[in-house]
Formats: sequence, structure tokens, C-alpha cells
Amino acid sequence: MRRDLMVLMVTLGLAMGCSSAASPVQDATPQSQGNQSSEKMKNRFVGTWKLVKIERRDAKGELLPPPTPPAFGSPNPIGFIMYDPAGYMGVAIMQSGRQKNAGNEPTPEEAKALMASYLSYFGTYTINEAEGFVTHHVQGGLSPALAGADQKRFFELSGNRLTLKPPRSANGVQQSLTWERVPDLENLTAMHRQFIGFWKLVSNERRDAKGEVLSSNPGQTGFIIYTSSGYMAVHLMQPDRKKYAAAEPTPEEAREALRTYASYFGRYIIDDTERYVTHDQIGILNMGRNGPSPQQRFYEFSGKRLILKPPPTTVDGQQVQGVITWERMP
Repeated sequence: MRRDLMVLMVTLGLAMGCSSAASPVQDATPQSQGNQSSEKMKNRFVGTWKLVKIERRDAKGELLPPPTPPAFGSPNPIGFIMYDPAGYMGVAIMQSGRQKNAGNEPTPEEAKALMASYLSYFGTYTINEAEGFVTHHVQGGLSPALAGADQKRFFELSGNRLTLKPPRSANGVQQSLTWERVPDLENLTAMHRQFIGFWKLVSNERRDAKGEVLSSNPGQTGFIIYTSSGYMAVHLMQPDRKKYAAAEPTPEEAREALRTYASYFGRYIIDDTERYVTHDQIGILNMGRNGPSPQQRFYEFSGKRLILKPPPTTVDGQQVQGVITWERMP
């Protein structure tokens, strides 16, 4: 099992277990979830939004001082939230000042620090325009408790900015996350248009030089998202994750949660001649020893499916090829 985990780190550039024949994300049809928004309001949400700032205000509405980096809500975070016209969404936020792991895998203490300074989840969304809130229906998230939960966010739209506010905490403190719309690329190519959209994971395999499957781990779910603004994000989750015993994870629980969830985001660059796409990571959940790094993926399109293949590696003297298959969301 440990060998499989290390191989997938090479395959995806992510510290999590490899899998194949994955169960696709359940198609929770957003339109059936009581969306009370007009098309005009929904269209104002659709797109890619870059995080500008996170603020906290007390029960009186007074601004509180930010925590020290890399605590969540500290200055200079990096993050994106992406909304698609069909009702799918994904969000990832990385705080500044995060430390790389000392070794190939994080210690429990390193894992807890990484978990506390990163937020990530994916799913669908509906908008209640009359009452001024959007609900994120989470299908998977970094915290095991997020899967299947609804995240309510009061919203304000002003020009090219979107402000999202979760309900106040028990002590009256409320967070406020301000996002700025990222414009589309000026020169979208035909190949860009093939990539753009939300894709759900179908399978994640390791194959030998003959194309035979070497290993699989059914049940992994997730999205890969390519946007017209030139940004992308990956969300991947293993099945049967255990919830924390308390509100906050222990170091060991944090390491297990980190091992079973993967997330990164950044720009993507397409080489149409050599048929590969580069994911230029600017944020990543598991910092590893090297931090964010460009990830090369050779690509193929087949009907509604996108097949991504990282460069092959050698494991125990034989060539191993990762093959990750995605299907376009409706």
C-alpha cells in the first residue's frame, strides 16, 4: 500500500493513494435542488474569481486584526472559486507562509499545519436570490466532515467583486471573503474550448509498458476544472474517509485526511503541437519537499472524455504509466 501511495505522488504530483475504475462523482443535478435564482443572477456568479482578502468582524461589526501566517485568514492568501453555468463549483485557498515538508511525506505535526492553512472543496451550488445567499452543496472536501454538507454563504455583488460571508460563529464573529472576477483569456483557441469546463473523475490507473493495469483503488472521486480565464484546479478524494473525533483533527487524523485528499490550482498552458498541457501550480495542499511545481500531462480527447497521462516513470525496473480519465460534466 505504501508503494502505491508513493507511485501516485509521481503520477499526479499529489501526495495521495493511486486509484482506478473510480466511482464518478454523483451527478447531483443542481437544477433540482430548489434554485430560486434568476438566470441573470446565476450568470453573474458564473466564472473564475480570485481571492482578494479575508476579513473577520466581531459581533459589533468592527474589524478584527488578522491572525499570524500561515493561519487561515492571515494576510496575502491565494485562492480561486469557480462557478460553472450548469451549477457546479469548486474552491481552493492557500495561506501564505506555509512550510515545505522536511521529508518526502509530512509528519503528523507538519500535516496538521498544512491542513490548518488550506481550504478546498467541490460540489454543486444553488442561489437564493430573494434572501441573498448561495449554498454550496459539498460532494467532497479537505475536511472529511464536509462531504455531503451544505455551506451557506451570504453574498454581495458589486462591479467585478463578489463578497461571500458564512453565518456568524457562536461568539458573533463573521468572516468575509472578497473575490475579484478574472477576465477571460484574450485569445481563446479551439483547443482551449475543448478543455474548458468541469470534468469528473472516471478512473485513475497505473499501467505497464503493454498497457495492462497494474493497480487500482475504486471509489476515488473528484473534479478537474479548466476555465476560460486560463486557470485550472484539481480536487480528488479517496472513499470511506473517517471524520475527526473532535472539532479539530489530531496530528494523526490530519495526516490521514491529507493522505486521502488532494488539491492544487494554477494556470494551464496548452502545447497543441506536442499534445500536452502544463498545470503551472501556484497553490497546492501538500507542499512536499519542493512545493508547487509544473505538472506535465499528455492529453487525448475521446467523445465526452479527457485522458491525461503524466510522463512515464520507472518502478522496480519496469515502466509505469499513469492514465487519468475524466468525463465532461453535463
